[in-house]
Amino acid sequence: MDADAPAPTVRVNDDGPINFSTAELTPVYEALGYRSGAGSVARCGRFYPAFATDDTVTVAPGNLSADAVELILAHEYVHILQDGVEGYDRVGDVESFAVRRSLSEGSAVYVADRYADRYDRRWNGTTPLGIRECIYDRIGDANRELAGRYYFGARHFAQRVDSPADLSAVYRSPPRTTEQVIHGHEPYEERVANLSVSVRQRGRWVGDTRERAGELRLRSWLRTGLDADRAATAATGWGADERLTFERDERTAVAWVLRMDSAGDAEELAAAFDDLEATLESRDATSVETARVGEETVVAFAGPDSFVADAEATGSADDVTVTVP
Repeated sequence: MDADAPAPTVRVNDDGPINFSTAELTPVYEALGYRSGAGSVARCGRFYPAFATDDTVTVAPGNLSADAVELILAHEYVHILQDGVEGYDRVGDVESFAVRRSLSEGSAVYVADRYADRYDRRWNGTTPLGIRECIYDRIGDANRELAGRYYFGARHFAQRVDSPADLSAVYRSPPRTTEQVIHGHEPYEERVANLSVSVRQRGRWVGDTRERAGELRLRSWLRTGLDADRAATAATGWGADERLTFERDERTAVAWVLRMDSAGDAEELAAAFDDLEATLESRDATSVETARVGEETVVAFAGPDSFVADAEATGSADDVTVTVP
């Protein structure tokens, strides 16, 4: 990493394996039809907690192999050293928490992966990046976005640098969106498209809490009902979005406005939403309806029938009005 620091203190405890099924669904996840549960991540191996704070690494080795524990320590040592790498302070200036976490954890996975190759260490027969790919593919709905930050963050560094000694090249010029993280783009590539969203409330659904969700969250939602390849293809071409949340009588509903890069990308996303709708409604997870606004923009409504049936979207590709009941 081309950085120096005193050797950290290592504390060992006897914590049990991580239980991936304990994540609770947020009201937004419930409105979108996410499922609780761990998925099939057990096929990737058993995982134990480890973390770094200041100059100390705490690790629970459990029944892991010596190689696996060594790779976990390599990952956590990265967090000890990150502050000493030129440009790392710029990561904190990135507006998106998901991108900041992708850079912090992704660089740790990337360095540990290079360490594994250099010293021929393996974790369940693969490297740290292979482990993260397996977790991302198999983990339950509620944790997939988090898993994606580690996996796509590591891939981002692998796409942009040749060595852990070059981490500063990414830190000094960090991506700004999860689209840029996923596809290895520089911050000046694939910038966010123009999108203005206004809300007209005509009934008892109120709120208008909004955020840019990004391509990673879009992929994660699509994966609740579609296979990995279909979700990735449909989400690629993301240009901008706003995800709005509304409340009524302790129930939550979502209006997700997505502007894609082209009419073809929007057509592909709309078709994927149609299939996602069929899957989610077949298991009574939630209700979903979509609307097209202009050639490039798709709006998805999700949540209770009383919201989805009467919500509307009008306007143009870059100027959308969402009307909620």
